[in-house]
Amino acid sequence: MKHLMAADRGKIEAYLDEHYTQKQIAIRVGVSKSCISREIARGLDGRGQYSAFVAQCNYESKRKRSRQTPILDNPVNYRLRNYLVAKLQSGWDPSQIAGTLKALEQQGRLLSELGFKVRVCAETIYEWIYTSAWAVKEKLYQYLRLGRKRRKKQLGRKVHRSGIPNRVPIHVRPAIVDEKIKGIPARFGDWEGDSVLFLHKRAINTLNERLTGFICLTKLAAKTAELTTLAVIDKLQNRIVHTLTFDNGSEFTRHEEIANQVGCQTYFADPYSSFQRGANENLNRQLRAYLPKRSSIEDLTQEELEDIANELNNKPRKRLGWRTPRECFEWCCNHPKEPLQLELVAFGSRI
Repeated sequence: MKHLMAADRGKIEAYLDEHYTQKQIAIRVGVSKSCISREIARGLDGRGQYSAFVAQCNYESKRKRSRQTPILDNPVNYRLRNYLVAKLQSGWDPSQIAGTLKALEQQGRLLSELGFKVRVCAETIYEWIYTSAWAVKEKLYQYLRLGRKRRKKQLGRKVHRSGIPNRVPIHVRPAIVDEKIKGIPARFGDWEGDSVLFLHKRAINTLNERLTGFICLTKLAAKTAELTTLAVIDKLQNRIVHTLTFDNGSEFTRHEEIANQVGCQTYFADPYSSFQRGANENLNRQLRAYLPKRSSIEDLTQEELEDIANELNNKPRKRLGWRTPRECFEWCCNHPKEPLQLELVAFGSRI
């Protein structure tokens, strides 16, 4: 299909001034008669006469707004779209869907088994989920692993410069903290801490003991160093604590005060390395199940937060031999110098 250029429109205007017919103009310009007819109708000026300038301006304006129909919004590819939706609803992520389609195409089974010939890559699927009006209306993003309503830009992170005084990196933490026996930490009394932020700058301080998985939660009116320090000291001052490993948030700038009051050593994970505090990050995700990210906790009381902590502490864990964190924590408190032997931990109340 030939697109008319500015020079072609100039010729059309000149031929019309010389009273050429549309058929004669079409032959001279090298397009169909219907193309000339549409062009004249689109390029009329205020006097009802064809203007090459007006026609060119209209063309350029529409050209800027023009956009190719996404392959997955094309009615011809309805089978492919239905296949993608079914797989997303089954818990597949776009990379799994794209990889399967590619494998079937290489085996020559794409058309015979699924009924369509085209395939798409994972990036095309992500783009369709977040930009297609139909996909957004159907909320297909909720089937993705993180379920984000808006796609996060894939940008590099800036260099992190910590403002925490006398920060001790996790790499000098005693090796015994990372030692494991039968898949669980070898020593009792090593803790991790972080803050979970909510609306209106409210936060919850989270603490977990690495061996037993026992957790402590404290509501904070704001994520400040002063309130965080008081919360950590209040929860850990009378407990067995050898080490405390924190995130790099500014609320932990008074870590030395915490160490003096609790009687332990404090360490900090590397920037953007949450996997170094994997148990604590898992705790934060469990907390989000009760209190979603964009929810308000202004009316949440500390007693209600303790109920959440109790429910999590009383859930049996596979790695603990289906004992609960509370049972194992209480046993370790009563036998501080003995390694945790799950077969010796008695089942207690799980109310």
